[in-house]
Amino acid sequence: MIRLILATLLVTLALDAQAAPDTCRVTGTAYDYAGVPLPSAVIRLIDRQTRQTAYQETDASAAFAFADLPADSSGLRYQLDVLSPAAEVTGSHIPTRSVLGIAPGFACGAGQGVHADVRVAVR
Repeated sequence: MIRLILATLLVTLALDAQAAPDTCRVTGTAYDYAGVPLPSAVIRLIDRQTRQTAYQETDASAAFAFADLPADSSGLRYQLDVLSPAAEVTGSHIPTRSVLGIAPGFACGAGQGVHADVRVAVR
């Protein structure tokens, strides 16, 4: 019985491993304008091909990660932005954010991991 369970587990893991090469993973660190790590910053990932966005808050060491992204090695498909804290616009109750820094665009090939840092460009 234990052998059957182990065999089933191994087959499941092998099938999962085969699905992973079609995606990619992006990791990085957010920095302020002086190069100091920026914990609790909001990072926006933009897929320039589909115009979809994903958001991630940096952890205590200013690191972030986006997983299971569609792979594409043809060019500069992805863009990372670091956003300002939410602020309420006068006369409105809608919190808004500003783009404080933009990382250069990059591609992410199938089964790859890309490390792309983003830095605040304004003081």
